[in-house]
Amino acid sequence: MKITKLEELDAWQEARKLCEGIYQLVKQLPSFEEYNIKKHMRESARGVAANIAEGFGRYFYKENLRFYGIARGCLNEVKSDLYVCFDAEFIDQEKLDEHLEKINKTEALLNGLVGSVLSRLNDPNIKSK
Repeated sequence: MKITKLEELDAWQEARKLCEGIYQLVKQLPSFEEYNIKKHMRESARGVAANIAEGFGRYFYKENLRFYGIARGCLNEVKSDLYVCFDAEFIDQEKLDEHLEKINKTEALLNGLVGSVLSRLNDPNIKSK
């Protein structure tokens, strides 16, 4: 089945769920972190879904990959910020594990998407790259 709409893309759907969870999490963080960790976590979480969307909307495979790579970077920023929250004792192990599971699922779907684009990029029968 060929995916023709962003809303059908599993990686983007999962990135939205991750973003929603991060938005809920930052509400529980200390208010003095509003312009530090809270702001950065929201921006990074939005960046995952936004860059998947931008990559999906691009015409050339190399452009797709560029934005999917940026999405992976944002995903790792969220992961790093979660560890900062854990280390600062803003969240407990259970909360950390819950969000890391969402990150891992999003990452697996994003890796699958990258693999799919790479296989098309390397296919000698496809002319538009």
